[in-house]
Amino acid sequence: MSSAPALKPRQVLDQAGVLTDGHEVSTDALVRTHRDLVRARALDERAIALQRKGWLRSYYQSSGQEAVLGAVYALREQDWIFTAYREPHVWLARGVSPFVILSQWKGLVDDGWDPRELRITRLNATIGTHLPHATGFAYGRRLLDEDTVSLAIFGDGGTSTADFHAGLNFAGVWRTPTVFLCQNNQYAEATPVRLQTASDTLARKAAAYGMPGVLVDGMDPLAVEEATRDAVERAVAGGGPTLIECLTYRFAPHSSYDGRPVYRTADEEDEWRDRDPILRVAAQLAHRGVDVAALHEETVTALGAEVDEAVAEINRRLGDRPSRASMSRHLVADLPARLVRQLEDEAAAEGEPELGLPVPDRPAEPRPDGPTSTRTQVEVIRATLEHELSTRPDLVILGEDVAIEGGVFRATKDLHLKFGLERVIDTPLSENGIVGAAVGMAMAGLRPVVEIMFAGFSYIGIDQVIGHVGRMRWRTRGQVSLPLVIRMPAGGGFASPVEFHSDSPEAMFVHNPGLTVVYPSTAYDAKGLLASAIASDDPVIVFEPILRNHLPEDGVPDEHYTVPIGVAAVRRPGRDLTVVTYGNGVAASLDAADLLADEGIELEVIDLRTLYPFDEDSVLASVRRTGRLLTVHEAALTAGLGAEIAATVAEQALEYLDAPVARVGHADTFWHPGAELESFSMVTPSRIAAAARRIVRGG
Repeated sequence: MSSAPALKPRQVLDQAGVLTDGHEVSTDALVRTHRDLVRARALDERAIALQRKGWLRSYYQSSGQEAVLGAVYALREQDWIFTAYREPHVWLARGVSPFVILSQWKGLVDDGWDPRELRITRLNATIGTHLPHATGFAYGRRLLDEDTVSLAIFGDGGTSTADFHAGLNFAGVWRTPTVFLCQNNQYAEATPVRLQTASDTLARKAAAYGMPGVLVDGMDPLAVEEATRDAVERAVAGGGPTLIECLTYRFAPHSSYDGRPVYRTADEEDEWRDRDPILRVAAQLAHRGVDVAALHEETVTALGAEVDEAVAEINRRLGDRPSRASMSRHLVADLPARLVRQLEDEAAAEGEPELGLPVPDRPAEPRPDGPTSTRTQVEVIRATLEHELSTRPDLVILGEDVAIEGGVFRATKDLHLKFGLERVIDTPLSENGIVGAAVGMAMAGLRPVVEIMFAGFSYIGIDQVIGHVGRMRWRTRGQVSLPLVIRMPAGGGFASPVEFHSDSPEAMFVHNPGLTVVYPSTAYDAKGLLASAIASDDPVIVFEPILRNHLPEDGVPDEHYTVPIGVAAVRRPGRDLTVVTYGNGVAASLDAADLLADEGIELEVIDLRTLYPFDEDSVLASVRRTGRLLTVHEAALTAGLGAEIAATVAEQALEYLDAPVARVGHADTFWHPGAELESFSMVTPSRIAAAARRIVRGG
């Protein structure tokens, strides 16, 4: 327990409905507040009734917590709100209609929720993960000279997450104009606050992040409004972020499937119900002679009519069965041919009409004909980043040690000297914070390029990648795109004695929708693919083979150019066996091809370059010529990309195969550390050649 002086909750309107000393509030403001409180309560009650009747599958009530909507009154039109899922009161106060709210809970595709118009984010089910978004968004808007404050609303349970720490820590370091508002309803689902933290208040945590912490009576909408207005004014003036803790209570169970809470007593519930924000505002209005009963009835009746109209319209729209592609069409700007085929196959199997989804044309790949130089992979990455920073004022680079030190492999060396520390950003050591902040920056209008020091460190930020980076465009029905790049060195050859420095987790990213994944094997492709990734309006994961970072390569064009995403390269033609590989596997496969050429075996080596969507046409065309397939990668064999390639060939070109498919990859264990042991993990030419002999000669 903290030894610091106890914090006293700020209060403007006490439990009896009496204004505290020095506070004056107009009757019109009180009527507005009462109307919004009652409207939120009425929507809550109607929604749970619809759930009980089976019209909604689930619903999370907010009755009791309505006073937090006072925070909305303190915001300006241009300010943004980042919410979780128990904020219908906030959504309503911000202008989101009952139709839109109920459509979201019903799962309607075109529900009309446009975050850009409403300046409030959609439902987020992963606890606390939106806090770094609010921080990154505020940073981005400030960099773009936009006067915007971000407000992040979350529950007490969210303060136990890593994203709470990351969001507040980044905001404190960057002094972003962000307000963090915690709805402390005393329970994280069923777990009380005392089992969440040893701190006497959650507001107390603010001190560790260099920001003020304000404790507020969260059943008092006027106090919430006042505290938020102070925080907004402070943020606008350049004073940085604020943490507000609202002491409130959830009258209802955690969710519609929770039942009556067994983790709290009837006496406790009664005590909190006596503090009902509606009752205290009504008492003040009654004191002023307002007919509160009539006002209440008028509000409930009007809300009921809105709900009835919303339900009728939703039912009408549901009568028109949506297309199978209704949501998937929003996944990325241009659906890859592979996904289009999958959706069309599903529709055909169910007897549905053709979806008619467009298939993108295969992009051309003109090769620059200007001067060339001998360059390393690190050098061309840096050159590309410098070019993009020069030509795109909205581009930022962020990650651990990317500015002063220039990145672990010096790919960003000295860029901060030319473009400043606000665009080349040394971040706190927190991958989930880095990626989460980049999500917010992209939402704000920037093009962030994230550097994860080693691919093995990406696991810490994977929740942000899967939950938001790949999902945002789909979640928002195409209204919010994330032009975001995540670079990460990967694979063997570093010979680090420390684990996580040689991991190859690419299959994990390929498996998750909404992500484009590229993995060059040459400096030429590293330069061109990075340029294409930055130009994309969708998120791209760029793996960089560590082994090739400092190897000189001849013939790299000096000019800026792009390499098309989704197009493989034939590195060596051959007649006997198709080898499909990428990254470090390409050089090893070419060396194996040299060995086997002396034995009369000719390998055709295909460098995928893009892992998702991979170039099926090139792979299938090669296999149809050679009749044999070998896949090579450094990642573990089980569920690796080689298995997906083999399955694709089996599905579409089985009749062309003259021998079983084989795979070369890492055994299902961890990468061996250190120079002596790493050799046991490397995918070597001898292993590839041995597998090729078995395929071609049998046995």
